[in-house]
Amino acid sequence: MDHQTFPQGFTPIQTKGFGGFAGPVLRGEKAGADLFLFDIAQQHLNGDDRLHGGMMMGLVSIVMGEVAASAAAAANNGASTRPLSVNCDFVSAGEAGERVEGRAHVTRATRSVLFITGELRVGARILMTATGVYAVKTAERP
Repeated sequence: MDHQTFPQGFTPIQTKGFGGFAGPVLRGEKAGADLFLFDIAQQHLNGDDRLHGGMMMGLVSIVMGEVAASAAAAANNGASTRPLSVNCDFVSAGEAGERVEGRAHVTRATRSVLFITGELRVGARILMTATGVYAVKTAERP
């Protein structure tokens, strides 16, 4: 997916580090909720020509991490997050050329911890479900 094919209203995220190497991952909004897009290319495949499991785990981590960071910042300006736990369940395989949609939402929030669920889909087909626990670090609390 190059900048010419970015859907209207979607912008690249995490363009440095792993996200920049593996992506682009795009973030936008659909029906009032955050939506993340990722196009499967040849370099994302395993030896069976399916989306590599490590790539799926990395992608769902990016999606849930972005949602965690946004939720923490909305609750406390300057807050940041870090993952404490991410659990993934593989459901089906992705193929080269398919567009993956990622979604996540906070299921519970405390002052110091966020609980998040996420999923990756291609159309109606679920590729992965995940849950995550993220620590919240505020400016007042290290």
